[in-house]
Amino acid sequence: MSILRLKLSTGPGIIELVIEMVYICENCGFLFSRTNEKHQCPDCGKTRVRSASKAEVYEFISRIAQLIHGRYAQDPRFPNLVETEISTLNCFAFTLPATALQIDSDMTTEIIVNYGQSSADQDKLTANVWAKRDNGVTVDFLMSLHLPAKEDEPPNEQVGRIFAALNMNGSFKTRLFDFMTKQLEAGG
Repeated sequence: MSILRLKLSTGPGIIELVIEMVYICENCGFLFSRTNEKHQCPDCGKTRVRSASKAEVYEFISRIAQLIHGRYAQDPRFPNLVETEISTLNCFAFTLPATALQIDSDMTTEIIVNYGQSSADQDKLTANVWAKRDNGVTVDFLMSLHLPAKEDEPPNEQVGRIFAALNMNGSFKTRLFDFMTKQLEAGG
């Protein structure tokens, strides 16, 4: 079960973050996700189910990210060209097909973002963005991104802010486009 998905966007960004519906049982406190409305708790069977609050959704996402990371830490991941899971541990990665940037190719590129508090400026959240051709060996640095730091901000909120900033960043799109076209020229 994946909670965070990247989908090709039809809007202004090339990708968008989608969170499936998350629910909580008011009887036993069980958090769960479904793609449609669910009126019965899968844990206790009671029908005292409501939509999860924003804080409960973030708790659920954190739990799922830990499970995903544990499950895939040793195994290679082969994401679908349209959807991929995000695992967080001060780093996240996602895969984009070249077609997301209007490049006519079946090539996919893995984008790797490591992030944390800036050592030079404690008031900044810094993210370094890298690109690697899917199944490739070398990783190329694309850019650094600097956002204002927020005190005690949970990692999943940091990921969301970084992801949103990248999605709307013209320089990121241009550098990613250049990376992909160079990869295609070099390797066909």
